[in-house]
Amino acid sequence: MNDKVLKQGIRYGLIGGILFLVINYGAWASGNTNTFVTARTLNGFIPYIIVMLIIAGLALRKSNGNVLSFQQALKFAFLAYIIVALTEAIGNYILFNWIDHNLTAKVFEITKAKALKMMQALGSSDSNIEDRLNQKSADTNQTTLKNVVLGLGLDLVWYFCKALLIALVIRKEEKFTD
Repeated sequence: MNDKVLKQGIRYGLIGGILFLVINYGAWASGNTNTFVTARTLNGFIPYIIVMLIIAGLALRKSNGNVLSFQQALKFAFLAYIIVALTEAIGNYILFNWIDHNLTAKVFEITKAKALKMMQALGSSDSNIEDRLNQKSADTNQTTLKNVVLGLGLDLVWYFCKALLIALVIRKEEKFTD
């Protein structure tokens, strides 16, 4: 069973990673940076990977006689998320540093404008807005390997939490009788 869990985790991690790359690179290929930023934002909020892993996890449990321990469920879900996170990190590094060197600055300008609108709508003072935007302007011209690795680390923490929840949903322990 352990091999099946690992194989399915790798399989669905690759599928999730490829879906991310298709969405990310597809939005970039549209040529509109606003579309790219919107797609990346939606990609983070639409739980397509969670749904995919729950469905795949339930199928994995069913193929195992309708039993899947919490440990096996967690291995499956977190392994898939590790592969998704690595795919995202490598894909983002390649896109932002090798394919489009100016993309980081373009994305920053759009997110800066959106943040400015939001802060103004919330009634922030002009000095507070200026201070916050100056803090964010420090390192905005390049997506460095350090930034990608830090983002990967934070993603893995967040993905582990998601994997825990998925494991709680898909697990079904064997019943023992006295």
